[in-house]
Amino acid sequence: MAKENDKLHDEFASTFSTSDVNDSLMQDRENKEATDAIVETSMKQVTLLQEKHGQAVSNIRDKPEQSLIKDYQLDQRNNETPKKLAIIVPSLASIEEMRTLFPKNILSEDASSMEKRSAKHGQDEANNKTPFLEVNI
Repeated sequence: MAKENDKLHDEFASTFSTSDVNDSLMQDRENKEATDAIVETSMKQVTLLQEKHGQAVSNIRDKPEQSLIKDYQLDQRNNETPKKLAIIVPSLASIEEMRTLFPKNILSEDASSMEKRSAKHGQDEANNKTPFLEVNI
């Protein structure tokens, strides 16, 4: 009877162990599939990011080059006397119109707040003295 019990126990343990291993394998396969899907998505995103980065870098390099060519292009020689370029310079009156006048109360508030800050700053410096400073020994 003990032999039968041992034999049944071994069969049960073997079956249980086999089913446990099979369950673990199934779970590993499911986890691998999920991980592979995440990795594939991430790789696609990285590839797309690299492509966009390459395009952005080339665009950044092209813009200054185009700007330099356009802005500093040498004049074509036509065996003609160069013409003076017209540059629009604003008049003094238009510059004066662009200035803004500050109300006097704003200026006085700024001055009073500056005085308060400077007074407070002086007090802070007085409080920052070291307590055991040797003086003229």
